[in-house]
Amino acid sequence: MKLLLVIPPYNVLKRRDKSYSFPIGIAYVNAALREAGFDIKGLNMNHIDVEDRYAYLADYIRSEKIDCVLSGGLCPEWRVIKKIFDTAKSVRSDIITICGGGMITSEPLPSAELLQVDYAVVGQGEITDVELVQTLIDHGDAANVKGVVYRTPDGEYRQTPPREEICDLDAVSFPNYDGLDMDKHLDEQKASDQLGFSCSYDRPRTMSMVLGRSCPYQCKFCFHPSGTKYRQRSLDNFFEELDDVMQKYHPKCISIMDELFSADPDQVYEFCKRIKPYGLTWVVQMRVDMPGLSLELLKCMREAGCCCISYGLESYSPKVLKNMRKHITVGQMERTLKMTYDASINIVGNFILGDEVEDESTIYETLRFWFDHPEYGINLSVIETYPGSEYYKELVKNGKITDKLAFLKRDDWRINLTQMSDETYWKYVVLVQLLSFYYHPQSTLGIIEHIYVNENDEWVLETKCPHCGAKNIYSNVRESMLRQAYFRLLCQECNHSAAFWCEKDRLPNYDKLEYLCRMVAEARDEQDFKEAVDALYKVYLEVRDPQSPYPRIFEGVSRAEK
Repeated sequence: MKLLLVIPPYNVLKRRDKSYSFPIGIAYVNAALREAGFDIKGLNMNHIDVEDRYAYLADYIRSEKIDCVLSGGLCPEWRVIKKIFDTAKSVRSDIITICGGGMITSEPLPSAELLQVDYAVVGQGEITDVELVQTLIDHGDAANVKGVVYRTPDGEYRQTPPREEICDLDAVSFPNYDGLDMDKHLDEQKASDQLGFSCSYDRPRTMSMVLGRSCPYQCKFCFHPSGTKYRQRSLDNFFEELDDVMQKYHPKCISIMDELFSADPDQVYEFCKRIKPYGLTWVVQMRVDMPGLSLELLKCMREAGCCCISYGLESYSPKVLKNMRKHITVGQMERTLKMTYDASINIVGNFILGDEVEDESTIYETLRFWFDHPEYGINLSVIETYPGSEYYKELVKNGKITDKLAFLKRDDWRINLTQMSDETYWKYVVLVQLLSFYYHPQSTLGIIEHIYVNENDEWVLETKCPHCGAKNIYSNVRESMLRQAYFRLLCQECNHSAAFWCEKDRLPNYDKLEYLCRMVAEARDEQDFKEAVDALYKVYLEVRDPQSPYPRIFEGVSRAEK
């Protein structure tokens, strides 16, 4: 049996923009299948430079005489994943299709039905994919394989008992990138790519690695496709893989994709000691309440190459944090963010509005902190109720989601979970969009001094940092970034993030809406805040583009105009 492992095209609307986060889970499955001795090829559709990538896929399946196609991903990617499998079936109706990833794990039966695949792998795929493929080669019964969904002859989908989670991560083979274009992925990265949260290199060469799987916490908005038990590899095992990665791919930055990098300060000190000699930059995700987290530890991380920490913030309202099951306090948040900033480590974090107990008072609490601390560069968004999350499960339990298949097909997973009226809820959804686009305080607004194309036909951007005043020269930035109204970049000197207006006139009604956003920011009590929000929303309804419910960033100028 000839297998084909396919990485979906993530930037389907930007065919020439190859910036994406590499799906390391597929590389783990690739390693397991190759180690088992199967005849397998790989195809990364993000690096196919033809007009019709699916026609290329079809031709590849024909020419290589592929018998089985494997792919997978997350819920928002279902359309491109389905098109991969539909393309395979159009070549040969009897070709075998196998899907895995977070989408399947979150809702196995509805997802398999939506994608119309022959088989689906639930949870981690390293063992299950190997056993399933071998069973198919031996003409066995997939019903005897743990952790799969299979389609019966009459078209009904059934699920087998779950497979035990892999606890000994040191026993798992290192990811294998053969056939998956890792070299191209690294070579084509640019200074403006926000891979691994942030990077200031002209040619970042950022690779993803994992030290652990899952998370010991159960926040209501989150879903852990890698399992329910938090477990980690040994540092010896991690650095053995890093040695292999350095020899083969020569990365400059390592993005450690763990949901929780560490809860043990001693382990962090040891990690810093061991990674520092590599001369790499690296980024991690941590919690603000980590025991033993101190300025000393953060400075140690910075000296060892850590350039960015992503923190799970979510809200500045104690009431909301409690309902989310975050198990953190606003005091811990304030202390950790200040220490991290003082240690010159870039901060990535999000405030996500819309929890069940969210109201106008809690929104004001969160946004007041956000307005008062622009230096941290915290992003604003709205809770999306993804399948598998506790929010989603409660909606199913309460009968508010009755058709799971229809829910999976949604393009927008924002749902009013609050007790606010729908009109009030959507008013604040719009507010988040407007503030994200139009509001950039002067204290964190960098200056663009020059944009030009160099002798290598690369876009070059010269800027001045608002934090330290340093001049930065970013070579090899993406032209698509320069078409945006604004963008963020990391200072090459102080390592803090700044926003840059590039084409602000491309924001509809910029002057009116920017002024009203500032009025919202300057409101010093809850009543003034509500009145300012109402005024902003009223004007927005009067001037908005009827074809676009939210601010639209236009595609921008051509190369010649620039």
